Amino acid sequence: MNHFTKSKYLVSLTYGLIIVYFMKLIVSTLYTGGRWDLNEQIAFGERFVHGLTSYANGINDLYFPSSPYFPGVGYLSAFLQYLGLDNLYYNNQFMLIIAVTIGVSYFFLLRKITRKLYPSVPNIIITSILILFFTTHFRAYIGYMIEFKPDTILLVLSSIIFLIIEKNKKINLLDIGIIALLLFIGTFFKQSFFLMYFLTFLLVLFNIFLTKKEKISILLAYSFIGIFALYFIFRVDNLFYFTVEAMGQHPMLNIKTIIYFFTKGFVFNIIFILALIYFIIRKYKEFSILKAESKYFIFAFLWFVFSAISTAKLGGNTGNFEVGLIVFTPFVIYILDILFKKLYTNQKFYQFIIAIFVIISIVYSYSLLKGIVKFINTIEERQSSVHYLHNKFNGRYVFVDGNTYILSKEAGLTILTEAETLGHFNNIPNYDMSHIKKALENQKYDLLFFQTKPIYYKDKEIEQIMDLNYFILEDEKMPKYLKNKIFIKKGK
Repeated sequence: MNHFTKSKYLVSLTYGLIIVYFMKLIVSTLYTGGRWDLNEQIAFGERFVHGLTSYANGINDLYFPSSPYFPGVGYLSAFLQYLGLDNLYYNNQFMLIIAVTIGVSYFFLLRKITRKLYPSVPNIIITSILILFFTTHFRAYIGYMIEFKPDTILLVLSSIIFLIIEKNKKINLLDIGIIALLLFIGTFFKQSFFLMYFLTFLLVLFNIFLTKKEKISILLAYSFIGIFALYFIFRVDNLFYFTVEAMGQHPMLNIKTIIYFFTKGFVFNIIFILALIYFIIRKYKEFSILKAESKYFIFAFLWFVFSAISTAKLGGNTGNFEVGLIVFTPFVIYILDILFKKLYTNQKFYQFIIAIFVIISIVYSYSLLKGIVKFINTIEERQSSVHYLHNKFNGRYVFVDGNTYILSKEAGLTILTEAETLGHFNNIPNYDMSHIKKALENQKYDLLFFQTKPIYYKDKEIEQIMDLNYFILEDEKMPKYLKNKIFIKKGK
């Protein structure tokens, strides 16, 4: 008997674990509340709704919240605000649910791509291996995904395009139109959108069902779509400067840090990486540009290369490495199926896998329950913190970080500066920081409000000036959540 492909217990455990796992992610991201990367986009969305569409330039502003990414997530937030979800806390929470939903979509698209490339692998095997990797590997990537970094959106759109074109028959006008829409939308989310276009162009060029004339026409149309989208994106004031020019000037990390991030990524994903290496050794002789497997591998390889470069640049980390790694999942599932296929009928191996699923399910169920309790406590802490800040500092000028942005807006504070936006400018070699130093020296801000005091600036004088002009607010009536987070002016 094939214990795996015919096991109702494995099916129930697999789908039960999928539900518990993604519910746990939703609860975790809701009580965390989204970090700078999402809140900067929400800030852009709010400005867009009020007709102030721009990114910071650091010259005639004080580094107001601005995302290092293209504004797609911000436009989505603005759309929700137009629909009535203009309370930024609820907007933030709903955006986080969308982020996890996109992650769920990518999970099932990876399953579908694996099924497409390797139809001989049973569906339950694909699904089981996939959820095992999601629950035991890619911790840093999952953190990226649930806080709405835009990489997963591009992967979802790229996966849909791949499945539309590689369907073993000629694409029709509706398919072409859907792909054009996906390309247009994807361009708005991140500077690496061009990898999505590369995949599309590769699939069209080597599609055996299209004539040469049809290929040229489609590729020209998609090129115009990209140019058209970029035209709209770069109409936003300072966007090109901040997301392309400024980010392009960020230096590489030092060799020691780069080695650390790559080593950490390897160690924490060692089973996946070893299986991938074995896949490459075993399959490289079968490479053919006309095969869907090879086309997808080319895309995965280039995606990984650019993610690896991002890992090595200032601001990069293991999350970038894992974002690049996860696209290889279909190949790893295929090779693991080959390696373990003979054990599918082994009763002891079957019992071992069932036990693994039970243990992981218990761990994540317990984590889900803890997360629910923490989420309830967080709601109470937020409400008391908003009330305190509103009564004491309503309308006052504030320097925030990405984690305190939403709370500050709810409390009616006037946000002038965001720590992470300032940090992006400070990472530019030889950038003149006198503007922010003067603001701190002149006590332009009524208070500084940080989840964690920013000590990461390359220009250490910024922190020194903060310490000279501001001190931690001590107040017995202050909610516990706000303790050691608020700095007020020192008397002169």
